Amino acid sequence: RMKESLKSVGLAVFIALIFRFSVASPYKIPSGSMIPTLKIGDFIFVSKLSYGLKMPFTNYNLIDFSPPQKGEVVVFVSPEDESLDFIKRVVGTAGDEIELKKDILFVNGIEMGRIKKEDRSILYDLEPAMLRDIGQLYEENLNNIKHDVLEISPSPQDFGPITVPEGSLFAMGDNRDNSRDSRIWGFVPLKNVRGRALFVWLSLDSSNPLYRFSQSIVIPRIRWHRFGRKII
Repeated sequence: RMKESLKSVGLAVFIALIFRFSVASPYKIPSGSMIPTLKIGDFIFVSKLSYGLKMPFTNYNLIDFSPPQKGEVVVFVSPEDESLDFIKRVVGTAGDEIELKKDILFVNGIEMGRIKKEDRSILYDLEPAMLRDIGQLYEENLNNIKHDVLEISPSPQDFGPITVPEGSLFAMGDNRDNSRDSRIWGFVPLKNVRGRALFVWLSLDSSNPLYRFSQSIVIPRIRWHRFGRKII
């Protein structure tokens, strides 16, 4: 019986690992580069089947499906450090010309429209607190995917134009002034893409905790309102 039980446990663990590496994986958001779409302490599910069928325990696609599209949020292996995973928004695919003019995104010479948002409640728990006051919140329309972006710097930024090569993506964080992305380290190889971010399944706020024992030890507050939030 003990032997059968161990076999059952081993099989269950193996199936769970296959699911994690080939179907879907949980990820924790460690930085603020995707604020306001994703916040520090968000736990998300990432679909490994969105762009291909992966060989278990690797990032190699046995079968390729449709590649990532502009506007989608993806997790990928960092082009700078293969031990790290990044999460950013795809703003350009192969052949696209990307340019920023005074913080406005242009793709193939076409302005990606955006409007200033008056409802700033999504910024309420940002740290440091000054970001809630100085940050400008916009709704950007990228490839018919409407999503929020945050601008912090009072000085508008220019970038490009630059053309995305074959087999690559151009990715940026929604926190446009506080994101290390393709503007700095270049293009994302398609082979580095792990999957598409789907939804938030847990969100813990350590900046505004329920209780603080010390500077580094806290009982985080649960952001109940973010449970099940679709990532767009």
